[in-house]
Amino acid sequence: MLGWDVLRGLCALAVASYHLMYWQDVASLHTLGSYGVYLFFVLSGASLAYNYSGRLAGPRDAAVFLATRWLRLAPLYIVLCVVFVAFLSLRNGQWVDQLPLRLSLNITFAFGVHDPVIWALLIGGWSLGIEFLYYLAFPLVLALLPRAAWCAVAALALGLLQWAWIYRTVGSEAGYAASAVAYHQVPAFAAYFFGGCVIGHWRRLRFFSLRQGWGVLAWLLVGGLLLALNPAEAGDELLGLRGAVLFGACFAVVFVSGQVSVGARLAPVARWLGDITYGCYLLHPMFFFGFVWFVLPRFSAIDITDAPVVAKCAMLAAVLVLSCVTATASERWFEAPLRRWGKRVLARRPAPRAPYSEAARISS
Repeated sequence: MLGWDVLRGLCALAVASYHLMYWQDVASLHTLGSYGVYLFFVLSGASLAYNYSGRLAGPRDAAVFLATRWLRLAPLYIVLCVVFVAFLSLRNGQWVDQLPLRLSLNITFAFGVHDPVIWALLIGGWSLGIEFLYYLAFPLVLALLPRAAWCAVAALALGLLQWAWIYRTVGSEAGYAASAVAYHQVPAFAAYFFGGCVIGHWRRLRFFSLRQGWGVLAWLLVGGLLLALNPAEAGDELLGLRGAVLFGACFAVVFVSGQVSVGARLAPVARWLGDITYGCYLLHPMFFFGFVWFVLPRFSAIDITDAPVVAKCAMLAAVLVLSCVTATASERWFEAPLRRWGKRVLARRPAPRAPYSEAARISS
């Protein structure tokens, strides 16, 4: 699914660019930061439904699925949690508060249950805790997808829940800044994940084989739409007509990307973008704050927000390059080998014993 790989990589680069510009006081492109992450939820649901349709037949399959997903997220995340805790401890001169509890919640991704923004150790890690809770519900979602009527009811219910949640938090008089923790909870993004599952299920049944140019056009249009509808205040990108348009655009671009036939020339780039997505998303804050907290003060007393624009642009480019290169190395020599090892271990697990009557029939 190379069209989804392209979109996934572009989202990671968009989120990283948003952070780096925001932290350096260059620009506040709220739409890139918000919808870059929301598209991850749609893409996750789509790719899971496409790949696991008909494959989760019982509790054992569901357990293997969850173990596989944990192996996909945990190795790099845990390593970077340890590194970032060291960063924070060196900078603040003391250990992170409630560190044993925080580590246990982050290793298991259980922090997604309540206030993931507060309990996640890594910047951007809040989305992974919520994502893992969606994995827990995924076997039930997969069973629901072939039932069109029930699927439509569930999509409508989750959509209404999401919009009610947005207006109860971000749209309240308190505003986005005061409501950010209350907003970033499981109900706020369930419609994205479920809608992605519907797209993935539908993609497995029907393939239009759109030309690559349609994909390029869709990616450019969504990028332009995100920039054109960027609000002055954080949170406003979720509200009103702007929020409705961008909400729909997320599903539209994932649907089109899933139908695109990526050509041979673009295929290696698409695979690379897919490979660096997760690492780039997690690594760019490490490089940025590692430099700002520990390297820059040794050479200059200037704050990064007061640096010349050229220096800020150079910082942005350097962090993006370092993040992509390190993500490539991590995927090739650390994450992918661990996933392959995990799959071999899980494949060797004994199958459930047959009932007595069936076992007797086979033995006879």
